Amino acid sequence: MFAENDAQAPQRQWTCRLDEDPAAVVTARALVGTVLIGWDTDLIEDAILVTSELVTNAIAHGDAPVTLTVTVRTEPEPTVILDVADASPDLPVQDLPGEVGHFGLWIAEELTRVTIHPTATGKTVRAEFVFFDQPAAGHGQLPRGLAG
Repeated sequence: MFAENDAQAPQRQWTCRLDEDPAAVVTARALVGTVLIGWDTDLIEDAILVTSELVTNAIAHGDAPVTLTVTVRTEPEPTVILDVADASPDLPVQDLPGEVGHFGLWIAEELTRVTIHPTATGKTVRAEFVFFDQPAAGHGQLPRGLAG
């Protein structure tokens, strides 16, 4: 289930709890892809890939609850922020990619700015994309079937 804030605000947010979803990565990718319809295609693909990596890491290495929050700002420049939160206080460690794993955070950091924020209830890994092409009118509209 997705929750969305005020559709008229210059900043809109969608939140989705993922730890109870057996298809969490698919759900997260669908949310990001749907929210970003009408934005630059290459950057949408990057955002979906980063979402996959961060959600996979949170589910594999974090603790429930795991949530994805997608924030779309139109001012001062179009920006998309992906926040993946989980209840583990253990911060992710950036290792060099190897034959088995360790690609997730590395891939995310190669594509966008990634920051890690300890919180009172665990941590949040944030990926921030600044879009230089204005989105098409009606961007960020969830289809009826995906609306909370």
